Amino acid sequence: MLFSPAPKDSREDLYDREEELDSLLRFLNNPLGPLALILGLRRTGKTSLLKVALKEHEGLHLVIDLRKAEEQEKLTYRSFIELLQDAINNISSRKWRSQLLQVLRAVRGVEIHGFKVYLAWGGRNRVSLPFILEQLNELAAQTGTAAVLVFDEAQELARIAGYRIDRILAYAYDHLRHLKIILTGSKIGLLYRFIGRENPEAPLFGRATWDIELAYFTKQQSLEFLQRGFEQVNIKVDQQLLHQAVERLNGVPGWLTLFGYLSLQKPPKTALKQAERTAATLLANELENFLKLRPQARKRYLAILKAIAQQPGSWSQIKRAAEAILAEPIPPKNYTTLLHNLQDAGFIAKTPDNNYHLTDALLAKALAKIK
Repeated sequence: MLFSPAPKDSREDLYDREEELDSLLRFLNNPLGPLALILGLRRTGKTSLLKVALKEHEGLHLVIDLRKAEEQEKLTYRSFIELLQDAINNISSRKWRSQLLQVLRAVRGVEIHGFKVYLAWGGRNRVSLPFILEQLNELAAQTGTAAVLVFDEAQELARIAGYRIDRILAYAYDHLRHLKIILTGSKIGLLYRFIGRENPEAPLFGRATWDIELAYFTKQQSLEFLQRGFEQVNIKVDQQLLHQAVERLNGVPGWLTLFGYLSLQKPPKTALKQAERTAATLLANELENFLKLRPQARKRYLAILKAIAQQPGSWSQIKRAAEAILAEPIPPKNYTTLLHNLQDAGFIAKTPDNNYHLTDALLAKALAKIK
């Protein structure tokens, strides 16, 4: 069902992503390089795309969900290993889980009790991530498939204190031929920074990647999505209200789905208002997580966002408006850094004519919830 709030896991429920899905399956099923990037702002359907592709892929796949780390002020090696441990224990295929546990028995720092694995994160017995990847690669080679290692919201890997995952990924890229690595990212600029796309000193610099980008729906796609979704559940909705939903929800697949799902429980007009409120609350929470890691610049970030919310504009126009909100100047170099950080985090974007705008129009409502 198109309006199901959970990530989709079948082609039939994946709306208008056939090209992206086919591209991802080509990467998984052919020798097209070891590293893929799935890029798209939040709620564009990256997780759904990934789940559908992995369901159709016959090999072992391991998904490390780094979204859990976004609210942590510090990301340690211990917390990363705990996420890796969760990923192993959450493998849905009993066949692959059993085979993986069998090969992991020989790995230092791994304990197995029944069908549950425990990874040591400290001391002399600390588990070796490269060795685990080597075992994944060996298992895939023995079974004639590709093992798939997914880092969901991979830009968070850059925050692991004292541990360079990018170096390990570079090693895997060069030497582990049966291992496919997928990095997903909603904070695209931060993900590019992590892989060193423009940094010749970075371990992954110069490595070719298989890129798949998911955009927001166009107005026409949004309208067709809603029409098809309401047809599936046999609900008639006034066309004027559908057009209002398309305008207010800005083509964000997640918000359109939320509106449709809420309409199964209450009048669509009421559902639209609730969808907007819920979206604003979620966006406010995401922005708070961003600001929590940057407390000294909090007021300046908020001023810049409020200035853009009032009126999208050029570098200088936004700077003047933000300074008016703050009632104090912002040094140009510092201002440029703040602007780039907001852009890298996916809160704002720059148009071809160099004007800055909010990536999600409902962020303006979210700003009203933040002090």
